[in-house]
Amino acid sequence: MSEARKWRAKKRFLFSVFPLCVFVVFLCVFSWGYRAVQQRVIDDSAAIILNRVSEVAAEFRSALDHLNDKYSGVSCTQDVVRQLKNDLWKYEFIREIGITHHGLMTCTSSGAVLPPAHVPVPQVVTQIGTGLMFNNSTLLGKGIATDVITRGDIVLFISPMMMETMDRNVREHGLMLSLVQQDTGKVIRQSGTLPAGRLHDRLGLKRNVYGIERCGPQGSICVRISAVLNDATDLPAWGLVALVCTGLGAGLAASYLLFFYRRRRVSMDVRLKRAIRNESFSLVYQPIVRTVTGEIVGFEALIRWRDSLLGDVSPDTFIPLAEQTGQVQAITRLVTKMALREISDTLKKHNLFVSINVIPDDIRDVTFIDYLSESVNIVGLSPQQVVLEITERANASTEDVDSGMRVLRNRGFSIAIDDFGTGYSNISWLTSNNYDKIKIDKFITNAIGTDSINNKTLMNLIVLLREIEKDIVFEGVEHRYQVHFISREIPKSFSQGWYFYRPLDKTMAATVVASH
Repeated sequence: MSEARKWRAKKRFLFSVFPLCVFVVFLCVFSWGYRAVQQRVIDDSAAIILNRVSEVAAEFRSALDHLNDKYSGVSCTQDVVRQLKNDLWKYEFIREIGITHHGLMTCTSSGAVLPPAHVPVPQVVTQIGTGLMFNNSTLLGKGIATDVITRGDIVLFISPMMMETMDRNVREHGLMLSLVQQDTGKVIRQSGTLPAGRLHDRLGLKRNVYGIERCGPQGSICVRISAVLNDATDLPAWGLVALVCTGLGAGLAASYLLFFYRRRRVSMDVRLKRAIRNESFSLVYQPIVRTVTGEIVGFEALIRWRDSLLGDVSPDTFIPLAEQTGQVQAITRLVTKMALREISDTLKKHNLFVSINVIPDDIRDVTFIDYLSESVNIVGLSPQQVVLEITERANASTEDVDSGMRVLRNRGFSIAIDDFGTGYSNISWLTSNNYDKIKIDKFITNAIGTDSINNKTLMNLIVLLREIEKDIVFEGVEHRYQVHFISREIPKSFSQGWYFYRPLDKTMAATVVASH
């Protein structure tokens, strides 16, 4: 398939299938986020209710323990009734306290029960002997229905206001509260109902119920808070319309962005190949100076690409593209050819050097090493006047390039470790002797005088670099205080940066050197 047909196929995909894919992803993300928000709201509401239930349960347990110890086996006298009244005031959720004898309730905090009332068998009995009765209307008389808790000789009547408040809170939050026997899973009391889900009900699908459960200390009774998690289909009509429009808009926007990115990338790839073939690049030269004196000792050759359609394209853009498309070594050879051709006379006249950036693949390439040696001989330079700055890559190691570095140095060329302090493996390169210079990355230089983590890295590097008999070059020097710091800490170092000189074309480079 031709490149044109491939590109047309990609365009059809970008403007047909891709928007739908983005739309589906958008709906999935929205649904996940929508449910996550619902769960957070439910969790917050349920926590309030469960904490309230825990407070109530704790009061009942405390009351049963205390009152059974105090009133077990006592007769109903005025003194006992008075004590019951006093005890009743201590509890927030208890409406009435009763005392039983042989299954008959004989006394309450309101007075003697005449005739004694028979205490029915509880509907639920927990593992620790606590009985639960719901909506009992016989013990208090007069048809008053209330929830009752019993254990031993004590009967507790739960305040209806407490239960009403609990039920109202559950209903207001769209929740359902259930009391469940842990051992059997039987629901013994419910408060509130779960709202219906429109789509689920129409299709007869099972609703997505979210539940939170908390059990008592003995594990006999559990409190469960349940809620229905809605999905996007449960939104009102205007919400569904807004959701669909937003999703489709996101899909189309993503398609257009990806289309223009792909078109620009393909276009840049093709134009980069053409620029390399036609040598449509230029070089600028940034002076490298002695930090203390400012004396120029060499230049770093920096490639520039100005395209008639794309304009000025940064090396940070086209160099990675060249690496991905296998063109970076061709750029290295082109830079080498142009630099030696343009600035060799200046280098010979003033005994300076030029630095050229290479990658490990260049160092491993025997044909490049031969090409470099031949090119230097043709222009009449000494190999010592050419420095190769090795730009690290994540998959490079000292073993990969050590042999090539050794060959280059044997032929008289100098090797510099570039961007030191930020690479993947260059710390280990310090153990090798096959290099001559270390170039400190500008991110480390920028940390001078700051409290950043890079400044701590720099101070550790200073201690290390003082022990190494190699030339140290600081990149990105832009301020006087950086110069003072570097001069004080490593007086024999070199620097390059806008504080001294900006990158110069070949003519200005020759002029600046001649004027100094």
